[in-house]
Amino acid sequence: MMEDISDFVERGDFGSALDLALRIKEPLPRLEALSYIYLYVEEAKYMEAVLGRMLETVDSLKEPLEKARALALIGYTLLASGDSKGDYFFKKAYQLVKSIDPALWRADGYGYLAYYMALSGKYSDAFYYYNVSYESAISSSEPYSRILSFLYSLAQRIVESADKIRSPDAREFYELAAEIYENIRRNLSAQELRKKASLIEAAIQMGSKVVSDFLERRDLESAVFVIKYLSEEEKVLALLEVAYWLVLHDKKGLGNSLVEEAFRMVAERKLQPDDESLRDIAFKFLKIGQIKDALTIAAIITNKEIASQVFARVALAYARKGDKLKAVTVAEAISNESVKKEVLKAIEGDKDVGHQ
Repeated sequence: MMEDISDFVERGDFGSALDLALRIKEPLPRLEALSYIYLYVEEAKYMEAVLGRMLETVDSLKEPLEKARALALIGYTLLASGDSKGDYFFKKAYQLVKSIDPALWRADGYGYLAYYMALSGKYSDAFYYYNVSYESAISSSEPYSRILSFLYSLAQRIVESADKIRSPDAREFYELAAEIYENIRRNLSAQELRKKASLIEAAIQMGSKVVSDFLERRDLESAVFVIKYLSEEEKVLALLEVAYWLVLHDKKGLGNSLVEEAFRMVAERKLQPDDESLRDIAFKFLKIGQIKDALTIAAIITNKEIASQVFARVALAYARKGDKLKAVTVAEAISNESVKKEVLKAIEGDKDVGHQ
């Protein structure tokens, strides 16, 4: 059903998507489908219609836990679409969760509240309510087997949240989930999450250098994992390091595409990565004959002197390949006039191009 709804949404046929969503009999799956549609709708008339149906679905719910979860879902949906009224629904969900009995059900309510807050980017609130959920569960008078089962599902929910967080805030979520896993003696799962938390900490402390370190150890998985926790500028440098590694390991096409992606990030987001680091990476590409990639990197260097160094080497590299026209074109982009003059002389044969 969701695949069909997604197809209608992609085609912009929101009327058909809405009709299909309303055929879902179970309230919560129906609400999730309506939420999905709402996040893509732009026309006010459709937004009002979808939200109206979502509120009708919430009103039809009788169980407090289900209703609290539904209210939190609406809160997320509105905030994700830029509507601050989502906070109102989170408050309503919280008020309802507080009144739920028994304690283990209340803990579940806090867990859902935290989950949708995390999706909304309200990380500190989400982390707080996940802790409340955890404390409520372990202090419950329910049979130990039920508490154990709940804690396992809670840890999974926290990990799901952490996996969707593209900032260093994910670290404390992984650590909390690890603590819960340790509490229920799932030590291997806890170790995996502790490792993820430590990787995020390394990214915070070392920036893009941590990616280079992992690649030197041929640990591509860890290198790729930490990139999303770097600052935007550091992320560009990290992508270029991964691109270089991929080219070295016979994955030239993928490496080239990452260089282009880094270039787009800089252009579209007006980023300013460290110019000296960009120069060093460009020189790495030149050493392995990837002249075009080095040229692309040179184009995003803002310091004119550093850019001149890279353009000079790129121009000479083209000259050594026998592409004199390209060499001269690149040389003309050198802003340092003395460097430009020397490079043009070398290209014309007044100097030994091969030793520049």
